[in-house]
Amino acid sequence: MEQPVFSIVVPVYKVEKYIRTCVDSLIHQDFNSYEIILVDDGSPDSCPGICDEYASENENVKVVHKKNGGLVSARNAGLKAATGEYVFYVDSDDSLKSGALKTMWEKAVEKYHPDMLIFNMLRVFPNEQVKDPCYVKEGFYDRKQMDKEILPYMMYDHRMKFYHGLVFPSSGGKVVKRKILLEHYCKDEKIRMGEDNAYIFECLFFSDSVFFMDDYFYVYNQIEGSMRHNYDARRFENNRRLINYIQAHLGGKTKYIDYQINAFRAYWLIMAIFHEVKEHRPLLKAAGHIRTEISENDSLKGISDKLLPKDARLFISLIRRKQYIVVMVAASIINNVRNIKNGIKNK
Repeated sequence: MEQPVFSIVVPVYKVEKYIRTCVDSLIHQDFNSYEIILVDDGSPDSCPGICDEYASENENVKVVHKKNGGLVSARNAGLKAATGEYVFYVDSDDSLKSGALKTMWEKAVEKYHPDMLIFNMLRVFPNEQVKDPCYVKEGFYDRKQMDKEILPYMMYDHRMKFYHGLVFPSSGGKVVKRKILLEHYCKDEKIRMGEDNAYIFECLFFSDSVFFMDDYFYVYNQIEGSMRHNYDARRFENNRRLINYIQAHLGGKTKYIDYQINAFRAYWLIMAIFHEVKEHRPLLKAAGHIRTEISENDSLKGISDKLLPKDARLFISLIRRKQYIVVMVAASIINNVRNIKNGIKNK
């Protein structure tokens, strides 16, 4: 069998409700040169059998069965089994629009063979679908253009509202040449949240070219009951691990990367606080948890307030002063306003 153009890695764990929709969207693509690698991450439900069923009926579907190790571990196992020129990840409760692979080939790969290919995401909620904004004009960017137009703003773009970057930090819609991903995949399998950030920006920084597409091909399932929406009491610990990983792999490369990492640190600290608010935990209990976690994980370390925009600087200042109740109330008000604006009912 010739080397396939695309290897699609699908980590599978407790998604029997969604997996058929996901895999069907992949096997019905109108493009022949691709393989699908289903990684059963020790799923305790019927998913392992479903994976084997697809493999027995489709010659371009492979299955990897492994002990449960988490999302990063599953992705890495799939990457090692991949043989395609390009690799990308599709979560097993998400899906890919029809015609995606053919369009990627015709628009970008056949002519340019970029190191990375990035397309857009459609987020699906119970009652609506939302297109994530695209901040980069469609087309091919060589390294010179990347250095000028993409990399200085990929993680955080100071020209936009805090915190936005030119590249949305999700694996959905990020296609990477396998030889690059094998060098720059996420090697810390203990990262549980934000793991996409740990490899996307690194791969982009070490790429010599990228092609951005306007197409919304990745369908990101945000319906209640999918893989997401779980409270994580150890989010501050996870964030420290993630930030340390990015710092170790990209820190000191350029001044603009260090500037973005600083904003990244502040953003993930603020978002950990909003995580407490969104779960509607009792105010005093949440404030006490925040105080303990920030202290134990040294969450303020390395943040330069002067490099942050005014609103983020205010939040960080309150945290430094240990005004956790005030921070929680402010975050709660902001969250409620956002929910009203987006038509989401508060619990």
